[in-house]
Amino acid sequence: MKIIVEQVSKALLEIRNRHFIILDTIVFSIAPILALSLRLDELNIIETLNTYGLQLAIVSTVFIIVKLSILYSFGFYRRCWRYASIDELTQIVMLTLAAIVLETIIVYTFNNWSSFSAVLPRSLALLDGMLSLIFVGGLRLSIRVVERANYRQAQPKSSERLLIVGAGNAGVTIAQQMQQNPHFNLYPIAFIDDDPAKFQLRIRSLPVVGDRHQIPKIVRSLRVDRDAIAMPSAPGEVIREILDICQSSGVRTSTLPSVSEIVNGFNGRVAIESIREIKIEDLLRREPIQTDGQKVSQLLTGKKVLITGAGGSIGSELCRQVFRCRPAEIMLVGHGENSVFYIQQELERVMEVLRQDGAMQGYMPRLRAFIADIRFPSRLEYAFDQFRPDIVFHAAAHKHVPLMEVNSPEAITNNVLGTKNLLDLALRYDVNQFVMISTDKAVNPTNIMGASKRTAEMLVLQAAQKSGKPYVVVRFGNVLGSRGSVVPTFKQQIAKGGPITVTHPDIRRYFMTIPEAVQLVLQAAVVGCGGAILMLDMGQPVKIVDLAKDLIRLSGLQVDKDIKIQFTGLRPGEKLFEELFIPGEQYEKTEHEKILIVKNASNFTPKTLNSLVEALCDAARQNDAPAIAFLLQQLVPEYKPQNSPIPKQLPASQEKLLDELIVPRSKRQHILDTPIAALDRQSKIQLQEIEQAFEQGEFEIHYQPIVVLQTNRIVGFEALLRWQHPTQGIVSPTDFISALEATDAISTIGWWSLRQACQQLRLWQECYPNIPLTVSVNLSSTQFAHPNLVAQLGLVLEQTGLNPRNLRLEIPESAILSDIEFANQRVIELKALNVELQIDNLGIGYSFLSLLQRLPNRMCYEKFDRLSVDRSLVNQIDTDEESLEILRTIVAISRNLGVETTVTGVETAAQLAQLNALECQYGQGYFFAKPINKDAASTLINSQLQPL
Repeated sequence: MKIIVEQVSKALLEIRNRHFIILDTIVFSIAPILALSLRLDELNIIETLNTYGLQLAIVSTVFIIVKLSILYSFGFYRRCWRYASIDELTQIVMLTLAAIVLETIIVYTFNNWSSFSAVLPRSLALLDGMLSLIFVGGLRLSIRVVERANYRQAQPKSSERLLIVGAGNAGVTIAQQMQQNPHFNLYPIAFIDDDPAKFQLRIRSLPVVGDRHQIPKIVRSLRVDRDAIAMPSAPGEVIREILDICQSSGVRTSTLPSVSEIVNGFNGRVAIESIREIKIEDLLRREPIQTDGQKVSQLLTGKKVLITGAGGSIGSELCRQVFRCRPAEIMLVGHGENSVFYIQQELERVMEVLRQDGAMQGYMPRLRAFIADIRFPSRLEYAFDQFRPDIVFHAAAHKHVPLMEVNSPEAITNNVLGTKNLLDLALRYDVNQFVMISTDKAVNPTNIMGASKRTAEMLVLQAAQKSGKPYVVVRFGNVLGSRGSVVPTFKQQIAKGGPITVTHPDIRRYFMTIPEAVQLVLQAAVVGCGGAILMLDMGQPVKIVDLAKDLIRLSGLQVDKDIKIQFTGLRPGEKLFEELFIPGEQYEKTEHEKILIVKNASNFTPKTLNSLVEALCDAARQNDAPAIAFLLQQLVPEYKPQNSPIPKQLPASQEKLLDELIVPRSKRQHILDTPIAALDRQSKIQLQEIEQAFEQGEFEIHYQPIVVLQTNRIVGFEALLRWQHPTQGIVSPTDFISALEATDAISTIGWWSLRQACQQLRLWQECYPNIPLTVSVNLSSTQFAHPNLVAQLGLVLEQTGLNPRNLRLEIPESAILSDIEFANQRVIELKALNVELQIDNLGIGYSFLSLLQRLPNRMCYEKFDRLSVDRSLVNQIDTDEESLEILRTIVAISRNLGVETTVTGVETAAQLAQLNALECQYGQGYFFAKPINKDAASTLINSQLQPL
């Protein structure tokens, strides 16, 4: 009997569709006779044929033609019946119903138009159809039954007995695939489900034996070898609880991926091949994210998309998900050739599979791999010129906090300069949309990396303001599985036997999976508007020590027994808690529940952004870590470094800093250039003429009052050299000083000017003993470096009898920066004479910021008494926000350093009001008085001011 059954089974499995056509024809020939016999309740078929023979033959022939035509037309004979399912059964029923309708019409028509005495019953069509359904469907489904039986018989004895946790769609699907594919050596024996309505039911012949709490009991009673969690949509807390229960029963536990992994896989379906070991991502899984795939596709379909950092963790996932939206072309931009090659190869393999399946006929995205460093604008411009992107996703960045803390120039050139280069090109080539990936470390940063990303955010917001286009920033926390994640490090430490090193027992971080983060990035690109920062809902922060413990348990080990956890202390720039919100930012919900938008983000972009960024990038080119930290503090006021990157002692080598960077190029002409007429006169004035004029007494000293800004009271004068030319009138030093600088004449005239100023102040002190006046004298760079400066100065003070505390020497910042080591020694020598020292000309160029940052470390800064802000900057503070912001920076720094400030070039009441608002102490300029001769200055002292 067994042999007969095996032979029948083998014969059924060998039936092909051409055989089915013959069998169906035979069935359709017999069905009408049987149907009529049943209708007439007449089991004698011969008697039935005698009565209805001819008309039954005609109708049966028509029925055969109709049913075969319908079945063939709808592909019924192109199916593989070994794998028949509910879809095939549904098709059989629907096609049979269609045949019944047509046959009913045929019977009704035949009875009305035929001349036969015996009329065919009208129910003949219905009964014929039912019998045909039974025979045709039964024959085909018998093949499926035989196939199932063979699967069970073919199940290897070595197969693992599998308990499926979750009797939902995913669980049923993998149970079916296991039953159909015994070669996987997985033998499903039962389901576990928390739904009481499913208890004691059988699904695909497998019983639902209880809920999760009964797993240990069921494992023992059914001799389970392995548990498989088939709950892709379950949150991490549920997975964690089930895992703990399964591990307590001592069996191996696997799982299906999360919904986001399944959806973002290129096949997009549950498969037995996707069953894997439980990963830490499963324990941190959140509720599935609902995204508007249609809007994302509308954004990307048919577009040219450029992705930077395409080989990185986020960048490569962006490439995968963008690819599925069918863009016209994707340019994979990256610096690491291997990582770009790998993602390119992966996508090309997917395209090949899709071509073979015919899934994307006529609409296959083109891929371009472009190796480039975003720090080099010429290479990037070639990419933009050749590719002409519609959308840019900027994921390239240095993200490792401790490494960037000690390699700050790299952080700046990559994160700031690279972003600036991309934005400049995006504006130039009219890119429609720009999306930058940022980090929660940009919020109230305590490290270089976070501050650099915050600066990059501001650059994007500024570009959005300029272009009016949706250039946005998407800010989120750590991603699991990235190359910089703690997870790979912990796994390596576990593999070596421990210990796992955690910086602090209370340190917490926000985590997302990479696919989840990229899903929200694409969604944010849809909902974002120009000049906005979008915040992703990061869920609850996770303690890193708990993450370490979970990884130890997932490895089948015990915490502290097998693997110990060691606390090492916070690393440079590291915070205990990452923050999501900057004070003052206004957060609003978007149409997506997981995305917030910072509506007023652009309000936090400083007016001096371009200038400071240019200075910052220049400091990075010079590998000037202290200047980088200082400039980041000016750009990002909330930046509070926990571990200052500024060393106590800088290298002793001379450092040459570029000028003309803080002030924008458009304003440098106004600030720095000497008028053309003056240059013309300079070229005509000869050194011999100057020396002759000096001998003939044509030089004199004019004095400009220095006042207390709050009271307008004079507290001193600046001595200014003037040439009373016999034909040209008063000539300013700007017209002849360059000719003097090249000779010793500058020193000779300088000593004379110093002596004249000291003598005049001594006379005023005798005339106005109750008014404490000082005099400021400018030293040229040549004088400052002169070997006899200290001796000459001491001699002048001795001869004039002037109190050294009443003399202030103004030293150009350029003289200090040209050789700081020498300047340090010279300042010490000058302070030994008890004179006051002032740094002159602050506010022109990048150098002043570097100077202020360096002096506390390179020189005895307390020996400088005052800073003088250049008139070129002060002249613009009432009309230009950027100039006002630079001045505000200088005043704040000088206040922090305990140094007084004098602002020069005050000309209007509006400027005075601004300076008083900034609480500047001293000022001078035409608003108070022009430079005047000594007699006019004496009159001014006598008539205008009261003693202090």
